[in-house]
Amino acid sequence: MNKEVKLIFELFTKNHKLKFNQIEKHLNIRSNLLVYHLDKMKQQGLLEKQDDIYQLTKNAEEMLPFYAHLTQKETGVLPVVLTAIIKDNQICLIKRGKRPYKDHWGFVGGKIKMGESIKETALREAQEETSLDLEFDSIKNIVHEHTRENQKPKHSFLLILVQLNAKNKDFKITEEGELKWFDLDNLPTENIIHSDIWMIKNHLNKKINIPEIAMDEVDGNLVNLEEL
Repeated sequence: MNKEVKLIFELFTKNHKLKFNQIEKHLNIRSNLLVYHLDKMKQQGLLEKQDDIYQLTKNAEEMLPFYAHLTQKETGVLPVVLTAIIKDNQICLIKRGKRPYKDHWGFVGGKIKMGESIKETALREAQEETSLDLEFDSIKNIVHEHTRENQKPKHSFLLILVQLNAKNKDFKITEEGELKWFDLDNLPTENIIHSDIWMIKNHLNKKINIPEIAMDEVDGNLVNLEEL
C-alpha cells in the first residue's frame, strides 16, 4: 500500500461509511489526488461506492484484523495447524522445502483459511500434501513457539497440534516436500524440528477442546452469537 491508500484504509478502520467530502476533510488530500486513489482502490476491490457513500468491500473487510501486518505497523504471531498423522504406531513427517526450517523433517500443516474450522484446516492441508485417506481424531494441544537468532526474536507461531489417523500408508509425491513414515518409539534426533519432536513426545497423549463461535455483524453492529 502507498501512503495515500494506507491513510484512506486506516480511516475506514474507524468509520463504516463515508462521503467524499468527509474523507477529504479527515485526510487533507487534494481533491483530484483523492479521486485518483479512491478510483484505484475501487479497481483493486478495496472500496465500493453506492450513491455518494464509500465503504470497504467484503474482501477489504476481511483484511481488517490483519491491517497492522499489511501496513507493517507491527508484526505478530502466526497461527498454524500442525497434523500428527498416525498409522500403526508410526507418524508421517514432511521434509520442508521452504524456509523457515528448510531441509528439516516436521509435521504436515498450514494456515487456517477464512471460514474454516481447525478440523477442516487439518484435513485439507494433510490431504493436499499427502493424498492419504485420513480421519480426524482430536486436538492435542496449543503451543506458542518462538525462534530466536542472537537472542533476538525472529519468528513466532501459535501451533495447534491435531491428530489425524491414516487409513492407508501409500502417500503420493507432492511439491511441498519429501514424505516419510517414522516409528514413534524410535524417532531420530537429527534433522527433525526440535519443537515437533518435543510435541510428539509430550503432547500426543493429551486432548483439549477449543470452542468455536461465530458472531453475526450487520452494518457494524453485532447481532448474534452462535456456538459451532
